[in-house]
Amino acid sequence: MANVTQQRGANGSSGNGSRRRRSEKGETGRGARSWSPFSSVSSDDRGEDRYWLDREIMLLERALSDKGEIRRSELGNLVGCKYWGPGRFARALRAGVEQGRIKHTGFGRYGPARIGELSGRSIQRDGYQ
Repeated sequence: MANVTQQRGANGSSGNGSRRRRSEKGETGRGARSWSPFSSVSSDDRGEDRYWLDREIMLLERALSDKGEIRRSELGNLVGCKYWGPGRFARALRAGVEQGRIKHTGFGRYGPARIGELSGRSIQRDGYQ
């Protein structure tokens, strides 16, 4: 019997070219996958996503209306964005700025777009309109 030695890699594989064989067949190790913070969406999901995005922007507007101009990190802490899900805070902040509901005042700083207004509706402060 012939004495054949095979070197094993760090993961215990024999290094016998299984990756090469898969690629020759046109297969990949993980398949054609892509990652997104949101699952694939149906028309109902799009409507629900718009609802939540509008709600998140409203939370940002209210926090900025109460506090005035603040840093992005402080704004995130105020609204509890760490519980929103990956990428949702940045998306809501970007959409709020694009819609003119939030003002980007400087590097990493945001403020209310209009003093005393939320989404075109006036708010009452201390009994004044």
